[in-house]
Amino acid sequence: MLLIRNGTFRSRNMLRLYSHKEMQKTQSYNEKPNPELIKQDYIGPPDKDSNLRPYVRCIPDNETALAKMLRNKRVEVEAWNQDFWAKHNKRFYDEKEDFIKIHHQAGSTDISADEMSVFYKHFLDKNRKIHALYNLSWYIKNFELLILAFRVALQKLLKRRKL
Repeated sequence: MLLIRNGTFRSRNMLRLYSHKEMQKTQSYNEKPNPELIKQDYIGPPDKDSNLRPYVRCIPDNETALAKMLRNKRVEVEAWNQDFWAKHNKRFYDEKEDFIKIHHQAGSTDISADEMSVFYKHFLDKNRKIHALYNLSWYIKNFELLILAFRVALQKLLKRRKL
């Protein structure tokens, strides 16, 4: 992303405008904005542990109880996802480091791509059940979010029709 002028960012073919005032509210690159001050959802930089971009969900002024339930459920699912990938990546990097240490102790200073592919395959095979359970849980949680989002959309539609 490239800062062009006055808070205008250009990334490939996308153009995003951020007000100068909004840019001043966030003091550092990793600091999350206050959900009550932002007017739209904020997507932050990738987390160093999970590699996922964290969301900060804005809290609308006229949020209904159902919309609040959806927002809270999204936050809960995002936290669950963040936690899973942070733990998974830590386990991966720890095991990779151990694999490299074992090869160095055996006298091999350079590890080939083929040798690393053996490690990757072993890691994936060993964690197959964990990944399958994660996928199943992910689908269930997203289905719950979909149902809630449908209910919120229906509520908004009915509210507009009454007006």
